[in-house]
Amino acid sequence: MMKLKIRLLLFFLCFTTLFAVAQQEPSAVIMERITQDLQLGVNDGVLTKRINKDLLSLNADGSWADINYADAQYDPLKRIKDMAMAYIRPTNKLYNKAEIHAFIVKSLQNWLDKNPKNKNWWYNDIFYPQAIGQILILMRNAKTQLPAELEKALITRMIRKLKTGDGANTSDEALHFLYRGCLTKNKATLDSAAKYLYEPISIADGKEGVQVDCSYYQHGKQQAIASYGKVFAGNSVNAAFYLRGTEYALPKDQLAILVNYLKNTFLKTIRGSFYDFNVRGRGISRKDSLSSGMGGMVNKIKLFDPENAAYWDASIKRTSGAQAPDYKIEPSHTQFWKSGYTLHLRPGYTFSVQTASTRTLRTERGNNENVLGKFLPDGATNIQRSGSEYANLMPVWEWDKIPGTTSRDYPDDKGATILKEWGIPGTTKFVGGLSDGIYGVSCYDLNYDSVQAKKAWFFFDKEVVCLGAGINSSAKENVTTTVNQSWLRGEVFSSKGNGEKWAIHDSIGYIFPQGGNMDISDKPQSGSWHRINYFQSNAELKHNVFKIWLNHGINPQNATYQYIVVPGIDVAGIKKYNRSLIQVLKNTTELQAVKHTGLNMLQAVFYKAGSLTADGLSLTVDQPCAVYIKNLNGKNPVLYIADPAQENVSINVSLKLPGLSKTQNINCNLPTGPQAGATTNFNIKE
Repeated sequence: MMKLKIRLLLFFLCFTTLFAVAQQEPSAVIMERITQDLQLGVNDGVLTKRINKDLLSLNADGSWADINYADAQYDPLKRIKDMAMAYIRPTNKLYNKAEIHAFIVKSLQNWLDKNPKNKNWWYNDIFYPQAIGQILILMRNAKTQLPAELEKALITRMIRKLKTGDGANTSDEALHFLYRGCLTKNKATLDSAAKYLYEPISIADGKEGVQVDCSYYQHGKQQAIASYGKVFAGNSVNAAFYLRGTEYALPKDQLAILVNYLKNTFLKTIRGSFYDFNVRGRGISRKDSLSSGMGGMVNKIKLFDPENAAYWDASIKRTSGAQAPDYKIEPSHTQFWKSGYTLHLRPGYTFSVQTASTRTLRTERGNNENVLGKFLPDGATNIQRSGSEYANLMPVWEWDKIPGTTSRDYPDDKGATILKEWGIPGTTKFVGGLSDGIYGVSCYDLNYDSVQAKKAWFFFDKEVVCLGAGINSSAKENVTTTVNQSWLRGEVFSSKGNGEKWAIHDSIGYIFPQGGNMDISDKPQSGSWHRINYFQSNAELKHNVFKIWLNHGINPQNATYQYIVVPGIDVAGIKKYNRSLIQVLKNTTELQAVKHTGLNMLQAVFYKAGSLTADGLSLTVDQPCAVYIKNLNGKNPVLYIADPAQENVSINVSLKLPGLSKTQNINCNLPTGPQAGATTNFNIKE
C-alpha cells in the first residue's frame, strides 16, 4: 500500500510539474507535442525507400528535375519534410546523416530563392506555410540545426494575413500561425493562433461551419460534413491536443460542440474504414478520398472526453479494421434539415440520401475537381455494408447514373459535366424530411435538367422503400432511375418473367413490387481520374461494375417507380422475404405513403394539402408536409411532423386511427427560425 501511495505521489508530482511547465513555457511544450504528432504512424522502411527514390531526381542546386516549380503543389515541400523526418529519427537509417542534412538545406534554400506560387490560393496561403512550419519544427530536434539565417528567412516566408470567419479554412491558416508562434516564442502570435483555431468551434447558423442540426457548411450553404468538415474536425482536435494544459486549453462549451459533431455526425458517416460518398463533396474525385484513417484523431479526443471512451474505442476498432463494420453500431436515423442530407444507420448497413434545395447549394465543382458530379445532389443514395462498395470506383462511374438519382441518360460525359464552378443553388423548396431518431422519411421535389419527379425514401429496420412519381421530361434522351452502381463482387442473381422483379448482388437485395423496365449490367467500365479531376492521372482504368437501373423511356409522362432495398440478404432470403409487411398506400404527385405493418407505423409525404384513407385510418393535413405515425394501431400513437419547405408555422392535422374511438384534430405548431424544417412530435391521447 505504501509503495502504491509513493507511486501515485510521484505521478502527481510529474503531472503537476508538466502542467506548470506548460503554463510557463507553452511554446516549448506545444512544439514537442507537434513533433511527436507529426511522427505518428511513420514506417521508417517505407519512408527511407521513398526518400531514396526522390533523391534520384534531386539536382545539385537543391531543385528536383521532375517538379514543375511554376505549378508547385505538395512537392517539393513534402519531400523535404520526409527528409527532415528521417534525419531526426534515431530508428531511421538516414538519421543524422550529413548528406541528408545538406540536401535539406539546399532544397530549402532553393525553395526560398524560387519562391513558388500556385494559381490555387490554398497552396500559397495554407499548404506552403504549414509544410514549412512542420519542417522547421522537426529540424529543431536535429543534432545539427538549420543555418539560423535560413530558418529566419523561412519563418518570415510563412507570414500570411489570416482570413477570419472562413470555417475550416480559418483553422487551417491558424495552424501555421501556431507553428510560427512556437518557433518564435511570440505570445501575440500564439494568442492569435489559439483564438482562430477555436473560432470555428461554434454554431454558425446559416454561415460557414457547424449548423444547428450538427451538419457542416463550407463555400456557402453547401453540405461539407466530411470534406471541409473533416478539415475542421482534424484541426480542432489537433488544436485541443496541442494546447491542453496550457493557458490556451479548449473551453468546455466549445469542447461540447466538437464532441457532439464528431460523435453524432462525422464518425457516423464512416462505414468500416470508408466514408459515405455523399459527405465528401468535390473530394469524391480524388483517389483514396473515401478512405478515412480516423484512429489518430479519435485517440486524441479520448483524452478530452473520457465519458464516451467506449464509443471512441469502438470507432477506432471499426475504422482500423480490427472489428467488423457492424461492431457496436446502434440504430439511428438523422435528418439534417439544414443541409438536405439524411443518414440512416443499422448494424448491417448504412443508407444515406443527399439533396439540394433553393436554401442550399448543389455539390460543387471547384478547381476543376468533381467535373462530372452534376447529379450528386439529386437524391444520390449511398448504400454500404462492408463500406468499400464505391471506394476508388469513381473514375469509371457512369456519372449520369449515380445511385438513387433520376436523370437523362446521356450518350457521353458532356451531359453530366458541371459547367460552372462554385455555388450553384438548388432549384426547388420542398426538400427535407423528418426523423424520430430511429426511423424517418425524406423527400425531394426534383426539377432539374429538364426532368421532374417526386422522390421519397421511407426508412425502416430491414429495408428502405424508394418511391418516385410524376416523372416527366421533354428531353430527347431516355430518363432513368439508377438503383445502384458499385463494384462488381460475385454473381448477380435476378428474377425471371413478368410481374414483380428482384435482384441480388453483394448481399444487397432489390425488390420491384410493380416490375418495371429493369436493366442490369455487370460489364467492365473504363475511365480515368483525370476524367473527373483535372489534377489527377489520365491513365486509363478498367473495372468491373454492378449497375442496376429502371428505364422510363423517352419523353416519360407521369411515370412512377417503386423499389425496396433490403441489405443483408441472399437468394433464399429474398424469396422468403415477407412482402406483406410493406404496403405502398399512395405513390402520386400529391401523396406518397407507406405503411409498415410489422413495425406498426405509417409514413407519408403530402406535396399538397389532402387526405389519406386506408385500412380503417384517415389522415388529413391542410398544408404540404411530411408525417409519420408510430404505434399506428395502438391506444397511444405518436405523430411526427415536419415542413420540408420550411415555410409554415403551423399545420392542422385531422386523423382517425384504428385504436382511437374519436377523430383527433391537432394544431401542430412547427419549429421556426434556425429550427425551421426540424421534426416536432405530438402524443395522441383521447
